[in-house]
Amino acid sequence: MQEIAVVLAGDKFDPNVHVKQIYKRLHRYCTDFRLTVFTDQQINIDEVRTIPLPQWDLNPRGLWWYKIYMFGPHSWTGPVLYMDLDTILIGNIDKFWDYEPNKFCICQDFNRQFIDTYPVSNSSVIRFDPAKYTDIYNTFVENPQKIIRQYRGDQDYITAYFKERNDKQWWPKEWAMSYKWEIKHGGTRVGGLDVKYPDDYIQPDLPEFIPEPCSIVVFHGKPDPYETEFGKRYLND
Repeated sequence: MQEIAVVLAGDKFDPNVHVKQIYKRLHRYCTDFRLTVFTDQQINIDEVRTIPLPQWDLNPRGLWWYKIYMFGPHSWTGPVLYMDLDTILIGNIDKFWDYEPNKFCICQDFNRQFIDTYPVSNSSVIRFDPAKYTDIYNTFVENPQKIIRQYRGDQDYITAYFKERNDKQWWPKEWAMSYKWEIKHGGTRVGGLDVKYPDDYIQPDLPEFIPEPCSIVVFHGKPDPYETEFGKRYLND
């Protein structure tokens, strides 16, 4: 059985929309899975395991820190694949468990589109062995406010955690891709980190560029999936 986790906190996502679309597409693109939702809301989907979120003192704009809770002890049966709720599955994801099985796998931050060697990780899609990485959780809960002040978010904290380790591996670039920077308008954006979203494309009339290996499309920041024709097309099929 493949273990899959998502986090639903606050009011950005609707469990009757976003959780259900993940669950529906997992049935299409994953073999024999269990979905676990870490949440502060009621989830009414049969066969979905829910785990209540802890009462952490978080700014409503920093709810991403709840991702750290999934590294705690939660009775997993094997390696866990985590996905943000603003991702869309468009292909089979079984390969995400087979790739570099002894490593912690995560996306390279999507600023890679502008700087190939950008050193930060992006936590939209993670696979981890829950027996090996409880220290990510334990260190955080020892002094959460210190870590929150020190790092801008969970992915900066995770990036720093692996800086002195050799067991982190980025996913192949084309397996999980940014919609707004790597797929929209053929992914042809004007270079540089000072580019303003959404209009600076070299060829804005190009169709979407979706490589055959791409299985997960990530909608980090804006737009949200349901705000795009791409998202509506995939989520309503």
